[in-house]
Amino acid sequence: MKGLITSIQRLSIHDGPGIRSTVFLKGCNMRCDWCHNPETHLPTPQLQYIAGKCICCAHCLSSCPEGALTVKDNRIWIDRSACTVCGSCAEACTSGALSLVGESLTPEELMERISKDELFIRNSGGGVTLSGGEPTLQAAFCRRVLELCVEKDYPTAIETNLACTEEVLDSLIPFVGLWFCDLKMADPQKHRHYTGLGNERIIHNLHYLSEKKVTLVVRTPIIPGVNDNTKEMEGLCSILRPLNLKHYELLPFHSLGFYKWINLGMNNPMERVGDLAKDRLNELTELARSLGIPAKQ
Repeated sequence: MKGLITSIQRLSIHDGPGIRSTVFLKGCNMRCDWCHNPETHLPTPQLQYIAGKCICCAHCLSSCPEGALTVKDNRIWIDRSACTVCGSCAEACTSGALSLVGESLTPEELMERISKDELFIRNSGGGVTLSGGEPTLQAAFCRRVLELCVEKDYPTAIETNLACTEEVLDSLIPFVGLWFCDLKMADPQKHRHYTGLGNERIIHNLHYLSEKKVTLVVRTPIIPGVNDNTKEMEGLCSILRPLNLKHYELLPFHSLGFYKWINLGMNNPMERVGDLAKDRLNELTELARSLGIPAKQ
């Protein structure tokens, strides 16, 4: 059994208590316009080009069997329609400007890497968080990784959009200590428009997990011009009110990940959208609290 990951973020402090190792799995069943991890969209490796690292040595050109690379304006240009993502150019690149995103690992190989940070995990009350992409698309792999974490007494968490079946949730529940679940917006049509999927199954699964009495945190990314309004927040709170929540997190949209879209040759739907104003985030957080939801930022 192998899983496809994009990276392991070591010494993470934003994906659960303490210092954590956060594993980003590749492949997602949503296409959120505001995604900060576009490298996790596809369930296959992708070729990444970081222009700032390129020394324009042109070693990569002759290595490409498809002739998909050219030099212009002191940088490499990739014909993505011709590229087969064979990785030959990345192997030939001397500066690290070209690289493949997506690595296949067994659960045991992944745990060997995570265990290098065992001292930080144990001394800080941290653990291991599976993120993405969407981890539930690789449920069997995730379950085995989580089992190994439990065997080593590493606290576990998962970040998921919940667009999966109850059977998948049931397979993971015994091994997940903390659930971070996204609920992007209340309006099902808007949810489908901006993410590619409706929110009906997500809402169902939130109730399902709540009934199972798991430790549940719901998160909403607040996007300017999309869901940063009173009506949407009131709708979200009406969905959350019956749930047994640890807390509700409002996450502000920012442009820090825009460079990833460029490096992967992908179109960024939000490239002209600015960061969410702090004052607006505060207002929506206070609104949620006034509606009886334990909201935080």
